[in-house]
Amino acid sequence: MNTLIFFGFLVADVSALLIPENIVNTIDTTDERSISNSLEQAIEEVSLAIKDAGLDPFYIDERRISKALPVPVIFNGEAFVQEVLITGLSDIVVHKISFSLLTSRIYFDIEVPYVVASVGAASIETTVFGTKLDVKASGKVQIKNVRIAGQVRFSLGIFSGITVRRVRVNFSLGGIHSNVKLVIQGKNYSCKVNRYIESTIPNTIKAFNAEINELLEIILMDILTEHLARL
Repeated sequence: MNTLIFFGFLVADVSALLIPENIVNTIDTTDERSISNSLEQAIEEVSLAIKDAGLDPFYIDERRISKALPVPVIFNGEAFVQEVLITGLSDIVVHKISFSLLTSRIYFDIEVPYVVASVGAASIETTVFGTKLDVKASGKVQIKNVRIAGQVRFSLGIFSGITVRRVRVNFSLGGIHSNVKLVIQGKNYSCKVNRYIESTIPNTIKAFNAEINELLEIILMDILTEHLARL
């Protein structure tokens, strides 16, 4: 579900950046190119915001966390990660984004082509009521072609500006490649977790594609209603 979580954050960022205030004050709602360029500029600002927030690349050299109750046999634990790296989140490709007064629609097609998350080493060692748990993991996950395309139907009033009437969205995922090593209590679960990431997650996304599209349509409807109403 990391793919959907990421895209949820992307959509949330768009809600804050889709039509920046400095653009809203100067944009001409009768100028198709002006609005199309403003939308492209907003996407570029999302990309820059992701970088500025330290999310691309996102890197953790080494981190260790230890927690314990005053009576450690009831609970104590230590978690450790090393060389965590995530890249590609800010590489947002705009295949198409256009504003048409003739058809009263905004057409869009954007994609994040390639996101890679890797962990050099990770481990959890914990004791709960005297029972010890040992987990070790490492590896890499590659998410390909996270894409969202669709169109927005609107009406344009002299005094009311742009009003969103309908949103249609198609979310797609090109695939996930996983090369993760997971060992729990000395038993290797690598094949199962890789099969889950590579097959179960994409298949679940396909199975619930209509519901995912509906959710994104609701989110984008709220975003566009809020921001385009200011034009």
